[in-house]
Amino acid sequence: MKEIVINVCPLETRIALLENKRLAELSIERQESRSLVGNIYKGRIEDVIPGMQAAFINIGFEKNGFLYVSDVAGIEGTADVVLEDGVPKQRSRARRARRSIESLLKEGQHIMVQVIKDQMGTKGPRLTNFITLPGRFVVLMPTVSNIGISRKIDSQRERDRLRKILAEVRPRDVGMITRTASEGRTKEEIAADVQYLARVWQKVKNRYDSVKGHALLREDLGPILRTVRDQFTADVERLTIDSEVEYSRILNFLDTFAPTLKKRVRLYRQKTPLFERTDIEAEIEKALRRKIHLKSGGTICIDQTEALIAIDVNTGKFTGRRQLEDTVLQTNLEAASEIARQARLRDLGGIIVVDFIDMIYEKNRRELIRHLTEALKTDRAKTTISEVNELGMVELTRKRVKHNLLKALSQPCPYCEGSGMVRSVTTVTFDVLRRLQSLFAASREKHVVLQVHPDVARRLRNENKDLLDAIAKEFAREITVESVSDFHIHEVKVLRARTRQEVTT
Repeated sequence: MKEIVINVCPLETRIALLENKRLAELSIERQESRSLVGNIYKGRIEDVIPGMQAAFINIGFEKNGFLYVSDVAGIEGTADVVLEDGVPKQRSRARRARRSIESLLKEGQHIMVQVIKDQMGTKGPRLTNFITLPGRFVVLMPTVSNIGISRKIDSQRERDRLRKILAEVRPRDVGMITRTASEGRTKEEIAADVQYLARVWQKVKNRYDSVKGHALLREDLGPILRTVRDQFTADVERLTIDSEVEYSRILNFLDTFAPTLKKRVRLYRQKTPLFERTDIEAEIEKALRRKIHLKSGGTICIDQTEALIAIDVNTGKFTGRRQLEDTVLQTNLEAASEIARQARLRDLGGIIVVDFIDMIYEKNRRELIRHLTEALKTDRAKTTISEVNELGMVELTRKRVKHNLLKALSQPCPYCEGSGMVRSVTTVTFDVLRRLQSLFAASREKHVVLQVHPDVARRLRNENKDLLDAIAKEFAREITVESVSDFHIHEVKVLRARTRQEVTT
């Protein structure tokens, strides 16, 4: 069972995809950082970098977008085009003729581009010159001339039928790919979708020719209607939204694109917040945790680093009912399902190394890989999976679709600076004692007030009181320890007793 749940707030829109009543995907768009993905711009080439085989394009934002040579239309030798995350990727059956970025683009030149990835960190938005215009049943690709069928349509008979329809209805010199939603649709329905997209493309071209300098040519649908267009298909049982305005917009949109789905849209009117009523709020809170508890009693721990993501699987409280190998296999299988879900929910990208519990039998390792592969089939992001190595580890690569959930909803802790660790009370206590020695050796202050965290103060007054007294005696000084409740564990101040001014060394 699939369900889409949408929570609309004045400054934020949250869209959740539930599978069997569990949160599988979460998309968040805030007013202050609206996504540019899908927008089409007229841009000006500011810089061409041969060493990177990329160009920087001014599309009207503080940071220039960047365009790789592989994302420039017109490269010779293309034999096939497929969609990956809604972006056309050229593939060649023969070796593709390589073209350099400097032979294709020149500084000062204007070019039509589309955003395929939002700005992340210090990087500007990722751009492509392969323009795509998604409809309900097809994606129009005006910069190529190939025809393609969605990979998720398995029936060869249906693929042949759709290919024949596309050949009959497509405009001249335009490429098209059918979407999964086109399966079973009539020629008339697909033709109407193509005609609508052809009109949109004509408007984009007219605007490109009429504007001077960089400009927005077409803004993609907002997050709600984009979700309705791309994900609200026949296999989704219900769409629930808590905004009357957006509810009406969805119904109007479906009037044109999918009237049969209107009866599945529901307006939520109750006072209890929608995400709280559907337990999504609790699932989001869990998705920000490092440790995840499995139903069996096992656990998985997810650690994100700059280079890769490490996931550790443990049996935890699960002891099983029969042999150890059975216990390990069941824990690993349950963990594999949860890891696939968390990869989608958190949008984990790059290299993911999973340390499963080691298994003795080869058949169990094969079963684990089969189960993990099956669990990842619902993931829209491209993934690859290695075999279980001799250490019981599996390496995945996953292409990130949107912003990583942890980074989108949180920020580095100013206390630990994102490390997740702080100095221990023992370490801070010994640092304080060394600091006092250095201070007394360099100054003549007779009486100082030492302000520290309550745990450090307790340590200096009890376990390590003799060390503090020894320093006071050695330098013939007086030390008063004060506990400050709102200090961080490593925060320390040394004040002059008379003036309460801080003493610096």
